[in-house]
Amino acid sequence: MAESCAWLLVLGSVLLCSLFKMLLPTLSSLVAKLLQKDGETELQMRYEIGNMKQELATISMMDEFARYARLERKINKMTDKLKTHVKTRTAQLAKIKWVVNIVFYIVQAVLMISLILKYYSEPVAVLPRKWMAPLERMVAFPTGVEGGVGITCWLLVCNKVVAVALQPFT
Repeated sequence: MAESCAWLLVLGSVLLCSLFKMLLPTLSSLVAKLLQKDGETELQMRYEIGNMKQELATISMMDEFARYARLERKINKMTDKLKTHVKTRTAQLAKIKWVVNIVFYIVQAVLMISLILKYYSEPVAVLPRKWMAPLERMVAFPTGVEGGVGITCWLLVCNKVVAVALQPFT
């Protein structure tokens, strides 16, 4: 792995995962909007409530109390129905966002575990021993190659570097 460009594959994977993590709220909202098409029903209900309120404003409460009360009850019933509909839609939206987040984190974990398993015994890079003198065995884990940088250490370094590099954009 030291002579190949696998270190770039790992760095690219970490970078892509971090970028997707930054865009996750936007992506989950987009997915939720694509899966939920109840906006028309809600708009129709709001439109009907608005029309009924305009009609209510034209009716004299003193002269036509029965009609006024009937229309007011109808408005209240429609408003309650709209509130229930909005609560249901909001709960569904939260579930969809939660599922999108869970799927992302599962895919990210599978990707990182597969990289660790694939490059478990090969060092990402081989550096002079003097550069890592006191931490050489820890940095080389799990390969055990003298002067080597193991995949786990490389993933940690890549994650930190990418997080610091992308911090101004979050």
